[in-house]
Amino acid sequence: MNRREFIIYVGAAGMFSLLPSIRLYASAPPKQVAAGEVGLKGPFDIAFDPSGNILVTDPPGYRVVCLDSSHREVGSFGRPGAQKGCLNFPKGLAVDRDGLIYVVDSNNCRIQVFDRQGTVQRVIGNIGSIGGSFATPQGVFVDSTGRVLVADTRNHRIQIFQGDNPIAVLGDLGDGDDQFRLPTACAVTSEGEILALDSKHGRIKVFGADLKFMRSFGDVGKEPGRLNMPQGMALDDAGRVWVADTGNHRIQEFSLDGKVVSVIGKEGSAEGEFKNPTGIACREDKIYVADNGNGRIQVLAHK
Repeated sequence: MNRREFIIYVGAAGMFSLLPSIRLYASAPPKQVAAGEVGLKGPFDIAFDPSGNILVTDPPGYRVVCLDSSHREVGSFGRPGAQKGCLNFPKGLAVDRDGLIYVVDSNNCRIQVFDRQGTVQRVIGNIGSIGGSFATPQGVFVDSTGRVLVADTRNHRIQIFQGDNPIAVLGDLGDGDDQFRLPTACAVTSEGEILALDSKHGRIKVFGADLKFMRSFGDVGKEPGRLNMPQGMALDDAGRVWVADTGNHRIQEFSLDGKVVSVIGKEGSAEGEFKNPTGIACREDKIYVADNGNGRIQVLAHK
């Protein structure tokens, strides 16, 4: 297994800590952020805007927080409510090639699309079970063609949109290969395969570009390769699949054929330990993890 090193955490009491391994990536000496400067209550998901800023959903704070490349909070948007532009437990995040920010407004059962200044541009969906509506959705992904994929969690399906229009649905409630129980995240590979994180079954299910089921990997359990109510998933530049194995308080890395590459962390609050990790994002040689139960973001060096 490849070695992965913890290098940063951001949030909790507001500290920003660097271990010696950070010297591989920056010449500046270790820095600290003043206590309270990054006020994350319960970070859930992570994405990057075109400028390299880090966007974090903070459901208990009803907002999306923006951190700069020095991991300092430089802005936020959202406030409690059900009106357009307001958020009620925002969860999943994605950014398209134009820099528009897609926020899963989970308890309002909709996707809201914001510009870089945090001004809402449009709203996708509403509460319900028909096509184009949602029941506490959680994950969102925008692929290279502009399609928007949504893990419609309590409707037990993945919905695919082109613009604001639903064009396809994957799955329904059940235990079959092409069925789900509480899907929480989705992604699309460079080859057009669709990955869906089926949390209750502890599996990653893979569908072809034709939307037909192809294969799956994982299962419920604690051993390497098994998952316990996973909540987040991301692909790195090499096509590896990173999963926030939430109930097992760890991160797992898989190849696309389902082989375990590495298992990182255990339950705890020390550096490199996790408590109910949720969102995960990959950027260059780093893996960013929303360490939800510890109220912080941890960053892993990817070697």
